[in-house]
Amino acid sequence: MRNTIVLVRTDNFQKASVALADLVRYGGMEIRGDPRIIPPALSDWAFEKISGEKPRRKFRAHVIAQVDLPPAKAIGRLTDIHPPAHVLVIPPDSEVWEELIRLWNTFEKLRGFHPPKRRKGEGGKKEGEGEF
Repeated sequence: MRNTIVLVRTDNFQKASVALADLVRYGGMEIRGDPRIIPPALSDWAFEKISGEKPRRKFRAHVIAQVDLPPAKAIGRLTDIHPPAHVLVIPPDSEVWEELIRLWNTFEKLRGFHPPKRRKGEGGKKEGEGEF
């Protein structure tokens, strides 16, 4: 299965980490592998290709991560939570996705990000939870 990619655009890498943690904690998403830092120009290109609009704001931190949900479900979860960043969902059948995956290993890993453990009542049950 091809993972959906999320593009996080925000003011600094700490906010990007918080936004990714929110996707896990409140959005019930699992981040696959290590989030990566991408160049602002590539982020702007991806934004424009996916949204059909030119970016209106300049951000300093641009991070991509692979998540375990199909695009429509990821978008639905994003509308329920409000991470402290601009988050764009990039579907696996897009040109942008192909390019980001092709370049994936050339991007620097986002250091210091550790996905939070999901607690009961946050984004679904883990295997074995709540079953007697």
